Amino acid sequence: MSAAGALSADRAAKTGNANRSSPLEVLHFIYDDPANPWVGGGGSVRAREIYRRLVGRIDATIVTGNFPGARDETIDGVRYRRLGSSRPYAWSRVSYAAAANRMLRTTHYDAALFDFSGYTPLFMPRHRPTGIVLHHLTSPTAGARWGGIVSGMIGELEKTMLRRATRISATSQSSREAANRIAPSTPVEMVSAGVPEELFGIQRRPQSFLLYFGRLDIFHKGIDTLLEAVALLAKRRPAIELRIAGRGSSASRISAMISDLGIEKNVKLLGAVSDTERNELLATAAIQLMPSRFEGFGLAAAEAMAAGVPLIATSVGSLPEVVDAPRGGVLIPPENPAALADAAGKMLDDPYGRSTLSITARESARRFSWSAVADAHLQFIRHVASGGASMTEAEQR
Repeated sequence: MSAAGALSADRAAKTGNANRSSPLEVLHFIYDDPANPWVGGGGSVRAREIYRRLVGRIDATIVTGNFPGARDETIDGVRYRRLGSSRPYAWSRVSYAAAANRMLRTTHYDAALFDFSGYTPLFMPRHRPTGIVLHHLTSPTAGARWGGIVSGMIGELEKTMLRRATRISATSQSSREAANRIAPSTPVEMVSAGVPEELFGIQRRPQSFLLYFGRLDIFHKGIDTLLEAVALLAKRRPAIELRIAGRGSSASRISAMISDLGIEKNVKLLGAVSDTERNELLATAAIQLMPSRFEGFGLAAAEAMAAGVPLIATSVGSLPEVVDAPRGGVLIPPENPAALADAAGKMLDDPYGRSTLSITARESARRFSWSAVADAHLQFIRHVASGGASMTEAEQR
């Protein structure tokens, strides 16, 4: 079949998909998974929460990377397909990208989505119904991590990947602005993230410890800044305690940094925690700290706000949108241990301010409803499947 004939057939198929009564067949590609010991971040939680609410409305498969103990399975009515090697981490990512790109080209689907990551180069096939979910770009901070040359290469790679999708879904205003700069002709829709309704019902019983809850990624999450801030606090408050909950590839390096800073008595590494354990931490933490260098949405911030945990976060990426300071928390500059330590100290010394913040943060977090997010994501899927329904100028702003 000629290229023109293939395109015509594809358009006809799209028209048929728009009019048929059977559920749309959707593939959602995301390397991360909540159970992945290396990268179980907020994007993977978001995908799981959305698709379990769309069971029966679409026929979805979430296609993740492989990892130790993973298997193809169905969770909450949603199929999970694991691609690539299960170890080591670097090869798991590379082999996942190769297998996912092949699947994108050769498998039938009505809509294929990619949770965008500069670490996982997926190239959406042209003339097929594809969309990208954009949380954040890697290139703006890649220079600080790997140098200017690597940053430039990643930047060009990200531009190529973004420009190949027929539509983009942005999780924050900052990510939408980034998409508009790189792919100005591609329609962009806003679909954020949500928080579990159960968090609003947590009864706060605050103790004196500080909490970090999230992925154990030193650079991305600013954990080096976090530990240096605790070291500063410990000089003035020898009994200060930080609890770190989460999984990730940097756990051993974090442990070494704690030792190097001489704060072994002040920091507890809890590892991965269950939902019940998470809820108990949110009920009892005095303050949650989020010293990220960049964030696409900041799900941990929204969850802390919903639970009424006083929050200190950096003013990067989408966090100012999510935190809604001063209602949802306090914002500080990134990569500044002294500013983080000072803000934490002042908040610890102000129980009335923390109590007030618990109330206003919960009110602000009511913006984040998983049901509303799932409905908006379904609309995005339908636009992708139909080849890109027209959007008004106001919708694209």
